[in-house]
Amino acid sequence: MKISTTQKRLEELSEIKYEVHIGKSSEVNYLEIMVLKFMGVYGFGSTGNSDAIFMRAIGEAVLEAWEPGALIIDLSELSYEWGDQLEYVFGMGSYKYRDMPFPIALIVGDKSEEAIRTLLVGIKSTKGLNEIGWVFKEISDAWNYIETKLKEYDSQKLL
Repeated sequence: MKISTTQKRLEELSEIKYEVHIGKSSEVNYLEIMVLKFMGVYGFGSTGNSDAIFMRAIGEAVLEAWEPGALIIDLSELSYEWGDQLEYVFGMGSYKYRDMPFPIALIVGDKSEEAIRTLLVGIKSTKGLNEIGWVFKEISDAWNYIETKLKEYDSQKLL
C-alpha cells in the first residue's frame, strides 16, 4: 500500500510574525501575564482568513505551553484594514479557560486602530476605543487593565 502525504507547517498559512513575552503580575503574585505580539500585514477581507487561523492557532498553542493568568494581544505593529475573521483571534483561551476568568486586553496601532474599532463596534458607530474598555493604544494601559481585572477576580475568590 502506498501512502501519500504532504508535509505542512502553520507558517504556510500566513506571513505574519509573532513574539511571546511573559511577565509577573504585581497584583496576584502567582500569576503571569502573557503579551502575544503579531507583526506584519493582515490580508484584506477574505484573503486574511488564513492569517486569522494562523494567529488563533499560535495563540492557543502558546497559552497551552505557558498557561498565563491573562493575555494581552498586541497588534500595534500589525497592518489591518478589513476582514471579519480577525475577531476570531480575540477569543483565544475561551476553551482552555472556560471555567475561570481569563482577562484579555488588546493593543492597536496606527495601522489597525480604526479598522479594529469598526470591527468591534460597527462601521457606523461613533464609539471611541476608550469606550470599548479592553482595547488600548499603549501597553502600559493594557497591563494596568489586566492587573485591575486580576485583582478584582482574586478578591472575589474566582482565581
